[in-house]
Amino acid sequence: MDPLSHKDYPVTYVANPTENAVITSNGVKNVVVAQPGLIYNQARLDVSGSVNPTTWTVGQTINTAFIESAQMAQRNDAVANGTYTVASYTYTPKSNNSRIIVDYSALYRITGFNADEFESRILIDGTTLIAKRQQAYANEAGGGTRSGTLFPICGGIANNALTSRTIAIILYTLSTDPVQFYSASFDACMKITEIAL
Repeated sequence: MDPLSHKDYPVTYVANPTENAVITSNGVKNVVVAQPGLIYNQARLDVSGSVNPTTWTVGQTINTAFIESAQMAQRNDAVANGTYTVASYTYTPKSNNSRIIVDYSALYRITGFNADEFESRILIDGTTLIAKRQQAYANEAGGGTRSGTLFPICGGIANNALTSRTIAIILYTLSTDPVQFYSASFDACMKITEIAL
């Protein structure tokens, strides 16, 4: 059916007529469907209930999910000298033509001294690296961080399927100095934003 601005459509009967209406076709006749607040020229849509689109413009937000620590298997211990999963979450995309952006932040504390280096990563489906951060300490008295920090960390990946994606936050360290993580609701969180490509 052509847009309203391109053609006039004959309507023989409208129950409870209103200025806010959409004309559609059911294959047999034109139907006027009243929509509260819909104004065609200004493209304003104000309806009760939810709107579930199936197509999006490039860059439009498709879905946003905010995950607290209890929802993503957040660590609540101290780890050292190895590779550890700090948090993980399984996300199911809403579109098969999108970019999934992951933002993660956590409270952590590194104890000890001497020169130490740590690295945080975001892995998708166990193998695809989408983000990396490093934190290094100077080997001298009073030496502090001489780099970025492990968290927050952010990365994105193109998505072309509706199958679930596993998001893992990884800590890699060769240091014997422990990194303490916390799992209260205010200690760690993840935000997943899916945007259209």
